[in-house]
Amino acid sequence: MMDLLVQKGLNVEQEAVLKARFIALCQALELPNHQAEIYYQDLYDLYTNPNRHYHNLAHILNFLNLFDQYKTSIEQALLFELAIWYHDAIYNAKAKDNELQSAILAQKLFEEYLDEMSLSYVNALIMSTEGHFPRLENQDTYLFLDFDLSILAAAPSVYNLYSEAIWQEYKIAYIKVLYKIGRKKVLKNFLAREKIYFSPVFHEKYEAKARQNIALELNGK
Repeated sequence: MMDLLVQKGLNVEQEAVLKARFIALCQALELPNHQAEIYYQDLYDLYTNPNRHYHNLAHILNFLNLFDQYKTSIEQALLFELAIWYHDAIYNAKAKDNELQSAILAQKLFEEYLDEMSLSYVNALIMSTEGHFPRLENQDTYLFLDFDLSILAAAPSVYNLYSEAIWQEYKIAYIKVLYKIGRKKVLKNFLAREKIYFSPVFHEKYEAKARQNIALELNGK
């Protein structure tokens, strides 16, 4: 697995790389350049919101790095990458429908440029992150979910930064004692699963490490 970043913001060079990637993706999907520029700025504003401590551009960069690493295993690469950009576009710690609202946003913005089957594919990937269970039983969906949760198998120091960043996002909505109760429930639900990672490659390489990190976090609470 590539080194994972957990940081509030990216440097100028990293941001330039992300913008170039998004513009190139939109060009491949045959969007006009001026529309791609507008869409990128809107995404940039969403992901750099001051309340984004984990679900930000660093998370998107991590996701894209894993996409690049496993791209040959992905069937619908352009649509997969589009889903990466929009899967956390809407993120409010107080809300319960972030995934749905993100999927709706992607649908609204790209329905002029994509056919119904393509839009359905993007929707299924984004909505699979709600509860992190695949809406479609295929390799693309498995990898999408596994990339999204790759942080769970990070080095302990990086995992600890992730855990703290999640708390920083939720502290605007919950007092610490209630957050801890909710966080414990989420972590225990992951451990109770038969699989955290759905793709064979991630399950084999990272399942044990993810379970170890989760258990350590639980034991520290």
